[in-house]
Amino acid sequence: AIVVLDEGDEALKEERAPAWHARELARERTRRTGARLTMVSPTPTVDAEIAASAVARPSRATERRGWPRLAVIDRREAAPGRSLLSDELAGHAHTALERGAHVVCVLNRKGRARHLTCRNCGHVAQCEVCGAAVVEGEDDLVCPRCGAVRPPVCLNCHGTRFVRRRPGVSRMRDELAALLPRATVAEVTGGSAPDLAAAQVLVGTESVLHQARAQRVRVELVAFLEFDQELLAARFRAAEQALWLLVRAARLVGPRDGPGVVLVQTRVPEHEVIVAARSADPIMVAGSERARREALRFPPFGGLAEVSGEPAAVEAACAALRTAPPLTVSGPSTSARSAFALVQAPSADALADAFASIDLTAARAQGRLRVEVEPSRI
Repeated sequence: AIVVLDEGDEALKEERAPAWHARELARERTRRTGARLTMVSPTPTVDAEIAASAVARPSRATERRGWPRLAVIDRREAAPGRSLLSDELAGHAHTALERGAHVVCVLNRKGRARHLTCRNCGHVAQCEVCGAAVVEGEDDLVCPRCGAVRPPVCLNCHGTRFVRRRPGVSRMRDELAALLPRATVAEVTGGSAPDLAAAQVLVGTESVLHQARAQRVRVELVAFLEFDQELLAARFRAAEQALWLLVRAARLVGPRDGPGVVLVQTRVPEHEVIVAARSADPIMVAGSERARREALRFPPFGGLAEVSGEPAAVEAACAALRTAPPLTVSGPSTSARSAFALVQAPSADALADAFASIDLTAARAQGRLRVEVEPSRI
């Protein structure tokens, strides 16, 4: 027998080639041996529901008790340039801190700001060397493309005041420190593993949820500062992945009969992920996802692969793949150093058979080339 726990967790997908998924590997091994496979998840994926011969679900009362209290902050009336730190967030944070608990704020953007606009003339701050949009450094403006550094002065009107359109984690750390002056605020990213207990407020990318749980920090508030970037991401698994973030937050704050709260700031409060979490009914998301995937022939209702690498190699691979009739190739989309394309087929078996029949040796000779079947994030 094989038991797959948290079958929808992205951590079960290997990042290195051949990028297998533990759930799919378990399915194939049990198919070959006749063994029993049990998949367990608080939010079953469409893939698991389609694969399962039987579904066992707890009673609605039990399931509802397991989910935390959810506070949804509707940001539709907020001005576009207003800070992500709402009054409701401040109130919940003060309540948690007064009880001696920790506050976790999640924003899946690193750095200080991704788009800076001159307050005087409205021009986007750009690099004078390569023309790319610059970002905030500690004291200067830094180009993420070529590394050029210059003073924070607008090249168009020479103004020195900028509006931050998309604040990152570092900027949020500064703003949280100003909002909660009596609390210690720490920035947590995937590459950092500080002693989280030393800070009362933790802000970071979603990795802060993993690290807080690993260090057993007592958390009573998890706040997603800009959840729409997860709900509306251009990924075919976006809804499932957004719901899974709420699961990770729920495991930190505990069930609804405790003091913990998960706070979500959004401009789409009617989204099925928000409605499902509010209702403690995750199956709602799988139902909506199933209809969309089936209409678009996305997995598990069709085969999908991403081909990426150096532009010359990807272009050569796409040319070869277009000779296989079952395959539909979209792209490649090319930048200066890399390119990627999507390949679809009527089924996963048809996709695998088509790739097996095509020789990509010539394409690989053109440079780095990677093929990932059913990529998690595209």
